[in-house]
Amino acid sequence: MDTDTDEVEKHAYDVREARDTVLLDLDNLMHEIYAHGEGASTEERESSICLAIYHLGILASPETTMGTFLPSAAQFVEACELGNGNHGVVTMARDTATGETVALKTLHPKPLYYAEDDEAELYTTHRVLREACFMAACRGHPSLVNLSALDEVPDSNTGSKYCLVMEHVGPSLCDVLYHQRGCKPFAEREVRRIMRQVLSGAMAMHQRRIVHRGINVTNVHVGDGGDVKIGGYGVATSWSELDFPFAGVLSHLAPEFLADGTSDQEGLDLWSMGCLMLELLTGHEQFAVESGSGSDTLQKIEDVLGFTDKETMESVEKPVGIELSTEVQRYRVQWRGKTRLRELVPSQVLSDEGFRVLQGLLMYCPKGRIRAEDALKLPWFTRNTDDSAPPVSVSSWVCVGDDSAHPAVSVSARVCIVALALLFLVFAFLIGHS
Repeated sequence: MDTDTDEVEKHAYDVREARDTVLLDLDNLMHEIYAHGEGASTEERESSICLAIYHLGILASPETTMGTFLPSAAQFVEACELGNGNHGVVTMARDTATGETVALKTLHPKPLYYAEDDEAELYTTHRVLREACFMAACRGHPSLVNLSALDEVPDSNTGSKYCLVMEHVGPSLCDVLYHQRGCKPFAEREVRRIMRQVLSGAMAMHQRRIVHRGINVTNVHVGDGGDVKIGGYGVATSWSELDFPFAGVLSHLAPEFLADGTSDQEGLDLWSMGCLMLELLTGHEQFAVESGSGSDTLQKIEDVLGFTDKETMESVEKPVGIELSTEVQRYRVQWRGKTRLRELVPSQVLSDEGFRVLQGLLMYCPKGRIRAEDALKLPWFTRNTDDSAPPVSVSSWVCVGDDSAHPAVSVSARVCIVALALLFLVFAFLIGHS
């Protein structure tokens, strides 16, 4: 018994030591990238950073193989464009060396959310290396899109020498929910399965002191087997990193960020996962506003969640800007309702155990939000493990609309049915000739 305990403790120590090494290497890499960005770039320094990123990826997941170090662009034959967003373009390609299908991400010269006079503008190579660092540090986790390599591409209008070579997963949850399903909400069983994986991926990132800051239906992808993976690290940041420009999806921004532009280290991800869960259960974004204003989004949040006590109302600082502050305070005086969250997801849609998870993620006060690790320990996940195994195919998963699907009839049951039918025919024959 003591031997088993010693082995468990040794394994836990080895895991902690490996994680601490990854964290140290990540912090050192981020420092090198920022120092690199401040001065004139050189091929030697960039190559050294790329090599360090490869070593970080191998250290984070020694059981999986990294791709070729700085492969030539000729190694990948592009097939079609998968997406074009604020940060860059993602294309599907075939790796001629391995025959595998991969996704290539090339960044725009300047993200769309940067102001023209933004002094904090970071050149493209800098941003590619940042994103590669985060992906390398989290490499190997089954719920996070895997980094395969950094592709060295010729200098072009993008101003970058590199693009990210990632595993090709599949369509985004946005495509599945809004296009394939026509906004039809997911059943509780399927939402639990999705959230189990998303929370697990977020927990792995947070353990490595990385905040994604963009977890939404666009950045969560569905694989052929029905598993989901978090991708899109364009606005991710390290806890030890300098302030990095950020403008996420307005409908998924936490109330404290809308109010004063700040958030707890994990707070933004926890809130956005709550928004994701609510969106999957209802079939559309609940905090979306037409005006695109932070004050309107904050009012929408308070309309759903309410603010019934002074502590909750003071859980965020006074909003930045007199206009926003005045609007929000006026709204708070006019509307004193309680939470309507349970009205949006009644017990027929979400059990009490599931509602506890949703409510924990969508706590108005950031200090009260449940951490990913703690959420996964709640009964909603621990008592329901039937959804852990992947379904036969992605099509059978994305089309599920309720929990009442009839199971397949077993072979023995079929035999009994046939036998009873034959007995009935014999009985009817005997009666007819009696």
